[in-house]
Amino acid sequence: MKPIKTDLFTLCDYATVSREQKLSVIGIFDQFFVANVPTNWPKMFLVAVVSGEPNQEYPITLKIIPPAKTEQQFPDKDLQVTLGNNGRANLITELVNFPLPIPGVYKVQILSEKSKISELEFKVNKTTATYDGNKVVN
Repeated sequence: MKPIKTDLFTLCDYATVSREQKLSVIGIFDQFFVANVPTNWPKMFLVAVVSGEPNQEYPITLKIIPPAKTEQQFPDKDLQVTLGNNGRANLITELVNFPLPIPGVYKVQILSEKSKISELEFKVNKTTATYDGNKVVN
């Protein structure tokens, strides 16, 4: 059996799949700018397109790793993914009220049978928003 791999792995503002199985990804990003931490991000989507052997089922695990020691732990999410006739599948995970406990670089990994097949990073930046030299509350 062919090993599973990712063709796309990203965070975005919104993602959907049409009836024709066309994937739409809107607002790709990899940085957060927040005034205070800890905070929660209201809504985002984690999107992956995986490929491998057509019509085969693969076990995968989503793992989120914070930048340093923190009380906030993210539980791993185990999934079974069945690829289509074309050997591909779209994975969309909606993350609502997502905790961002500290600034720094977070990692999101996709594992298959404990081997890392893909990783993305996003950065949480603590900042004060300004507009024409005046502070703006964000």
